[in-house]
Amino acid sequence: MSLKEFLRMVLILTLVTGIWGGLLSLVKIATQDQIEYQRIKNIKAPALEKAINVEYTNDPVKARKKIKVGTDESGNPIRRNVFIAKRKGRVVAVALEGYGTGYGGRLGVMVAIRPEKRIVDGIAVTIYSETPGVGTKAMKSESFMGQFSGKRISANFGGNRIDAYSGATYTSEGIMEAVEKATQIFSQQREKIL
Repeated sequence: MSLKEFLRMVLILTLVTGIWGGLLSLVKIATQDQIEYQRIKNIKAPALEKAINVEYTNDPVKARKKIKVGTDESGNPIRRNVFIAKRKGRVVAVALEGYGTGYGGRLGVMVAIRPEKRIVDGIAVTIYSETPGVGTKAMKSESFMGQFSGKRISANFGGNRIDAYSGATYTSEGIMEAVEKATQIFSQQREKIL
């Protein structure tokens, strides 16, 4: 094989991989929104349905907004999805995720808020790595999780406002922390959300 033939093969291979790489990039860009929608629909929507207790007529996943809630250590914006539930065109609930730290690490909690009354409508855990049978009991306990419903968003969710689940203190505190953070984001970003 001569040097000329070798360079020709390298050029052709480079062109082919460049074209296919470009096409794959275009497909990714074209399907990005649908992929995000499906990911949210399959992972976040079940928690969303548990958290929102008020009747609504739209699809909160489709009616979601992304808002900037801060910046990371590098100065990059941190964005969160905010899910808007409406009935007859009127916003009846807003849901967003807050994060706390449990025994096993990061906990995500979907917090639904009734904006007119400024109360928590309900909560549901989205992500966790808690000990099965210990920390997960707190998440499944209706008496523990139900304590948040009806509380004003200005309430301090730690301390003695919410009774921790016996035997799962770290998980309980992580959930309280996540709810507190979500309500703070709503209070600070209310104008952008609504």
